[in-house]
Amino acid sequence: MIGIIAAMDSEVQDIKSAMEDGIKIHHGGMTFYKGKLKNKEVVAVKSGIGKVNAAMCAQILIDIFKVTTIIHVGVAGAIHPELEIGDIVISAESCQYDMDASAFGHPRGEIPNMDITFFKADPTLIKLATAAATKLNISFRIGRVLTADLGVNSNELKQELRKEFDGLCVEMEGAAVGQVAMLNQIPYVVIRSISDKADSNMTEDYQNNLTASIKHGVDMVLNMVQGVA
Repeated sequence: MIGIIAAMDSEVQDIKSAMEDGIKIHHGGMTFYKGKLKNKEVVAVKSGIGKVNAAMCAQILIDIFKVTTIIHVGVAGAIHPELEIGDIVISAESCQYDMDASAFGHPRGEIPNMDITFFKADPTLIKLATAAATKLNISFRIGRVLTADLGVNSNELKQELRKEFDGLCVEMEGAAVGQVAMLNQIPYVVIRSISDKADSNMTEDYQNNLTASIKHGVDMVLNMVQGVA
């Protein structure tokens, strides 16, 4: 069973529309859509915004729906200078950059008592995502996805995060899913379509490009699913 997590209604609705034999299940304040995509059993769900929602959603998928793979799809702000709006970022790993226990001697981003900063994505899922982007002729990069309960619209913060964490993009859920996946030994990958450049034009760019960016992400997932074991 493949779990597909998105943050917004429109992403989930597009995936649900492609399903066969779909049923709706309510659990934990969330609506899960279970069915088949390309003859694969899938469950798609809107987690809502933020790390807590995403982590809770991932754990429900694992405990209740018994998923064995998680694909997390959504939009993000680019912090790598060569990423353009509409490009795809495929996570090599993800990091919660708002985890800051530096007062206790831990590097920023490291989770105390776990001694881990980066949650590595599954190599097979990365290959499937790479193949999907190539097939769809979408420009993409593989690298580090940075997560926080924070929207970034500052060139200064963007440059700081790029320098400190060597990230490609910023968003608000991916590394929370990554942490849950790691703890449960479930393969995962984050697929992010660039909607803005995390700068002073973020709000306008996000609003203008959201629909097209969502389509790129959803198209990626629909192309990946068939190859998941």
